[in-house]
Amino acid sequence: MVERNIIIGRAGGTAGRNSVNYKVCLPAEMVRVLGITPEEREVVLYMDEDRIIIEKKRR
Repeated sequence: MVERNIIIGRAGGTAGRNSVNYKVCLPAEMVRVLGITPEEREVVLYMDEDRIIIEKKRR
């Protein structure tokens, strides 16, 4: 288990005045285990009750 803080920032560009971005940095080892590379970096996010699940997108 790894603990992280969520990075909260104002959205830019054409986003609305009160728009906010939420980001979290993932540990490199976890990203490697998922098989994410610069060429294949698409992921799928979904919620399971109170958890956020991240999976590599299947082709």
